[in-house]
Amino acid sequence: MVWWAWIILGVVCVAIELHFTHDFSLFCAGLAAFIVALVTLLAAVPPHWSQWILFAVLTVIILLALRKPLLGHFRANRGPAADMDYLVGEVATPDADMPAEGVGRAEMRGSMWTARNAGASVIRKGQRCRVQRVEGLTLWLRAE
Repeated sequence: MVWWAWIILGVVCVAIELHFTHDFSLFCAGLAAFIVALVTLLAAVPPHWSQWILFAVLTVIILLALRKPLLGHFRANRGPAADMDYLVGEVATPDADMPAEGVGRAEMRGSMWTARNAGASVIRKGQRCRVQRVEGLTLWLRAE
């Protein structure tokens, strides 16, 4: 492959990483593609098969060397509770009446969850509720 094709591959990998995955695996593949582009540009265009082998070897080496430190740097350990923060604000519906500050079950995103009524009034079966917080695997709900 020509050097600029490796640059395009690297840009695509990094762009997908930034917009979707956020786990630095495609970032490492993109970095390897940039290095292969540099080698291809500076060397007398090595054969295609050797470029792909170099790309695969570099990707594995970069993954093993950089991924874990990058994850540790950019994903600070915020505790296990922070892993479910993305559920706050989602809509859930209880499968039975839930008394004030009572415990029950609620359906959210097609799954049943343990739920606790965070409000002072009864939540009726099927009533739309918003997730106020998540503790472990228990949703704290407040009626809309």
